Amino acid sequence: MTSSRPVLSVVAPVFNEGGGVAELVQRVVRSCRGLGVPFEMLVINDGSSDQTLQTLVSMSRDILELRVVDLFRNFGHMSTLSAGLALARGDAVVVMDGDLQDPPEILPQFFAEWCSGADVVYGLRTRRGESWPKRVAIALFYWLLEKTAHPPIPKQVGTFCLMDRRVVDVLNSMRERHRYFAGLRAWVGGKQSFVPYERPDRHHGKSRVGLLGLVRLALTGLLSFSSAPLRYASLLAILCGLGLLLIGVTAILVRLFTNLAIPGWATFTALIGLTGFVQALVLAVISEYIAVVFDEIKARPLFLVRGEFAHGKRVPEEKAS
Repeated sequence: MTSSRPVLSVVAPVFNEGGGVAELVQRVVRSCRGLGVPFEMLVINDGSSDQTLQTLVSMSRDILELRVVDLFRNFGHMSTLSAGLALARGDAVVVMDGDLQDPPEILPQFFAEWCSGADVVYGLRTRRGESWPKRVAIALFYWLLEKTAHPPIPKQVGTFCLMDRRVVDVLNSMRERHRYFAGLRAWVGGKQSFVPYERPDRHHGKSRVGLLGLVRLALTGLLSFSSAPLRYASLLAILCGLGLLLIGVTAILVRLFTNLAIPGWATFTALIGLTGFVQALVLAVISEYIAVVFDEIKARPLFLVRGEFAHGKRVPEEKAS
């Protein structure tokens, strides 16, 4: 550890969390002050259109450990999280969502595990407060990820964790745009520890990530850490090809040795239908991977910082970060 930077950083991306961001900051600061070590709380405003930024800047006047970074626009959760990791100064960095579903009160347990030598301390969800359809969808996603992803990604862990500075530096060196944070973190590896907790439902408002957002995140996780969809599509194409061959041979035998054949229609329809299905499926899978490659090769910045605030005022650019 060095004295030139905080021992602990807590990073929280927020988007339109004006109703709960004050409670978030207060609970995090209370937990961190109980540790008796230097710390900072770094809140990244992801282009909020409500009072989130104003509330944070006002609170920073009295909470000297609070740093507020305002992005140019809404870049999305993963990019905002990446901004927080890039700007965090701590020897250990906690990342958590801004909706208070990740309880700040267990931060001392995270810190104790890190002091005992853990490189990554996961928050392990033992109970979830979401609706049962969402829980079923999440369980299905984790099952697919367990069967296809390499390296293995721990189940029932999300963003909430503590990482050693060495892990954070490796994550910051990764420049891919389609980022599935849990997968990147698992890829780095290191000595791991788990702190169980019950995950409540949101305290304020509704989730900012709808069904479409969850589907996109699931696709990012599956496509970024597994080539299984391509392989399964190829396997399906082979099986369907064998099926088409069997149908063709059967049609020929029926035509040659029986009087049951309907002239051409059934065989033609079956062949065309199966062929079209296989082609469409394989092309759909390939197009998803091509879309990821297309985004990656443009190499645009993950985020753009409009400004940083501390002590109730904007930090000069030469001193920011």
